[in-house]
Amino acid sequence: MPAHRSPGLTPSHNGIAPISVPKASDILAEQLRQLIVDGTISPGASLPPERELVTSSGLSRSSVRDALRILEVEGLIVTKPGRSGGSTVRLPGRDSIARPLKLFLRSHEIDLTSLYDCRLAVEPFLAGRAAVNHTAAELAEIERLHEAFLATSDNIAEYKLLNLEWHLAIARASHNELLIVLMEAISQPILETASYQQVTTDAARADAKKAHSAILAAIAAHNPELAQRRMDKHLRAYIEVAQTIDSVS
Repeated sequence: MPAHRSPGLTPSHNGIAPISVPKASDILAEQLRQLIVDGTISPGASLPPERELVTSSGLSRSSVRDALRILEVEGLIVTKPGRSGGSTVRLPGRDSIARPLKLFLRSHEIDLTSLYDCRLAVEPFLAGRAAVNHTAAELAEIERLHEAFLATSDNIAEYKLLNLEWHLAIARASHNELLIVLMEAISQPILETASYQQVTTDAARADAKKAHSAILAAIAAHNPELAQRRMDKHLRAYIEVAQTIDSVS
């Protein structure tokens, strides 16, 4: 009977598989990460000084610094250099997730159809949630962006930016953190597509302003079903025009 082999391991000629040992800095980073995530060290608190970490861990100063750099890249700490500096704990923001997701979209060349499908699947739901969950301040911000959006004319760059910010403001008013991150990641790649420039005709801008007004009215009225339906209709109209342009370009 052949000897049992662990999955993923390739034994050498004498039957001994290669052993991968974690770096000391990775182990320390994981210990500190766990203390932060489980709340033992709360946001705003300072990590022990570098010298103390060296003493308590038994690691070299360079390994401790490597561990701190890992946590800083992950957005779990902010480190200030110098004698009066140190590392302060913070919770990672949405940007720490959205940024690598944007890189994934660009590096894997995710096609525009997939981005449209994602937006259509997510945004109507978020509009419905925004109708239920928005605060007075969030509604005021959506209304402020809407008024600025209505006032745009031939300044396409301003129109595009305000359009993006308005949609993201609705997403944020949903209070669904995971889907907000997704929206923040996919919005910019869609905005940068060539077809976006082509669909911002006078007629398209007029239709978008009407659609935004209707969606906003439903959100302000706390009507989630109507907000979801109107956002779905708005997105489908835009996507149909954009995909038609893409197919003939």
